[in-house]
Amino acid sequence: MNRKALDKRLQELYIYSEFYNRKELNALAQVIGDDETLNCILTGVHEGNRKMLAITDRRLMIIFAGALSAKDFTVIQRSAVKDYKFEKKFLFSKAGIRTKNGTEFVFENTQGSLKDLFEWAMQRPLPATD
Repeated sequence: MNRKALDKRLQELYIYSEFYNRKELNALAQVIGDDETLNCILTGVHEGNRKMLAITDRRLMIIFAGALSAKDFTVIQRSAVKDYKFEKKFLFSKAGIRTKNGTEFVFENTQGSLKDLFEWAMQRPLPATD
């Protein structure tokens, strides 16, 4: 997916904002497949760093592209997700994902306004495989 198509999809989801780090968006545009549908992105503090969580119809991607570090990607297949939760608070909302093998990914200080979109994205059916 190119950056222009990514920006268009973010506008369709009503989540485009200059708040999102351009480095993470550029990295996401490079790795998201043309056959994938982006359904949500949010940012939060994960493992002490502000990172982006991108949810597609196929996978979740945790992206960190710090100013002084190389890009860091963690990919979680949607089929590997056991459960998820989103705690919406006035400030300091939190999103969490747990995989079937017990690994937990928690994003603190995330955007509470994205709770409904996050849950919608996580509930989307997985695409059929051939």
